Amino acid sequence: MRNPTQLILVTAFTFLLASCGSSDDKKPATKPESLVKKADVGNATKGKALYMTCATCHGQKAEGMLALGAPALADQEPYYLKQQLNNFRTKKRGVHEKDAFGSQMVAFAKTLDSDGINDVIAYIKTMPSPTHEATVEGGDIEAGKNYYNMICGACHGTGAVGIEALFSPRLVGMQDWYLERQLNNFRAGIRGKEAGDTYGAQMQQIAEAIPDDQTVKDIIAYINSLQAE
Repeated sequence: MRNPTQLILVTAFTFLLASCGSSDDKKPATKPESLVKKADVGNATKGKALYMTCATCHGQKAEGMLALGAPALADQEPYYLKQQLNNFRTKKRGVHEKDAFGSQMVAFAKTLDSDGINDVIAYIKTMPSPTHEATVEGGDIEAGKNYYNMICGACHGTGAVGIEALFSPRLVGMQDWYLERQLNNFRAGIRGKEAGDTYGAQMQQIAEAIPDDQTVKDIIAYINSLQAE
């Protein structure tokens, strides 16, 4: 039998899922034009030169750096990398006064045009998949599995590998400290509130249904367990 918190989450998520992919007037959300088009194949050689700026924070192999708060990029899906770079470039992400890491990305993303973004992503995809040690402690895997299936799986997929049609990112294989920070940013309205960030707004609403920090840790513990499988 589910406890009251689980029942609240189920009710909230059912409501949110009904509007997933819809705007306020209930019309289906349209994908940004730059993402509707088939992704251009970038030039990895050109991307390597451009990536040197990125490597300062994200690492030479796009493995991420905890000390700088920069996530791994190597194992993330190209459609999501492109979406987020465009969001930073157009200030749909990273402009909240409490998003210090995001504001740094805004400055870097503005130096890239559309071709540059494609080239950088092409180079990133030549990198090997990184492995990460768990750093977020205190989570319950079984509780996290239940919460993930209730509030995350519909968009991020079985196995947390992401769903391109929903522009939802891959979660498995990402550093747990980064997942924790982003979930809490969504919960606090630091991310997902900017005009034009349709998918971020949906995630922000769903994250608000997560009742407490312990639930965040539980969800992350479950995602970490998928990486170990």
